[in-house]
Amino acid sequence: MPVALIGADGGAGALPQRVGVPAYWSPATPDGRAMFERLGRAGPAAGIVVVNGSRSAPELPYDPHWGEVFTLLHRARTRPIGYVDTGYLGLSFGGPGQVTRADGPGRGLSAVDAWTAQITRDVDDWYRAYGAAGLQGIFLDRTTALCGPGDQYVDRYRVLVARIRERHPGAYLVMNPGRTTEPCYRDLADTLVTFEGPYQDYLHWQPSGWEVHLPAERFWHLVYAAPGPAGMRRAVALSKGRNVGFVHLTDGSHTVDGLGHPWISMPDEDYWRAELRAVAGRAVPSAVDVASSR
Repeated sequence: MPVALIGADGGAGALPQRVGVPAYWSPATPDGRAMFERLGRAGPAAGIVVVNGSRSAPELPYDPHWGEVFTLLHRARTRPIGYVDTGYLGLSFGGPGQVTRADGPGRGLSAVDAWTAQITRDVDDWYRAYGAAGLQGIFLDRTTALCGPGDQYVDRYRVLVARIRERHPGAYLVMNPGRTTEPCYRDLADTLVTFEGPYQDYLHWQPSGWEVHLPAERFWHLVYAAPGPAGMRRAVALSKGRNVGFVHLTDGSHTVDGLGHPWISMPDEDYWRAELRAVAGRAVPSAVDVASSR
């Protein structure tokens, strides 16, 4: 099935596919700010950018480094959204459930009510601090992918999503189970991340049958350890054939010590520009190009 055309406003428009980047680094350093500026130069070819706080929570109190980044990205006609961890709502799946932040409204507990309190506070805090700066929505990370017995897992997210949409009309919501998702989730979020994993796994991954019947902008894939431009282009070609509207590739990966992960930086300039050409069919100027044109 061909990939739907996606415009800068998320509807029909000019680009066949766009990049979606989880930008899990600080804009308060020169290198971090420079990477956000690279995303800004991509314009609407960078369809979604997830801005994270320094503690994987809203950056509070308001910090002008974060505020300026939301404004920069919004003016560039991308969609900057705030990161919110949902911790699978504390569901254990046979092991210990994820716990909330000890200093937050969840008080370090793993119960559903604790997670709901933390998530709703985080969403409200993102909007309270950065809504006027250009925040466009919320990225709900670590969400479940299974409906659960009697839909009990997905029903908990339905309540959560309904509250967000009521309090923040127009919020663009992304849910990230990072894996193949059961169809009960199809109408919950604006976009689902149905793959987050290494390149070698992506080569053999296949979407669920129900996904091909929805618009491409409903799906987003994140692929790391993609070796060089050739590997990157191969993965992009696979994503286009899998009805995916947003994709991001990097040659970065998890580090052995567990401290590093693929989304703490961007790939180098050559890789990034090749990715934008492969995904969106668009050449994007570098910082040197911009400076020399002034």
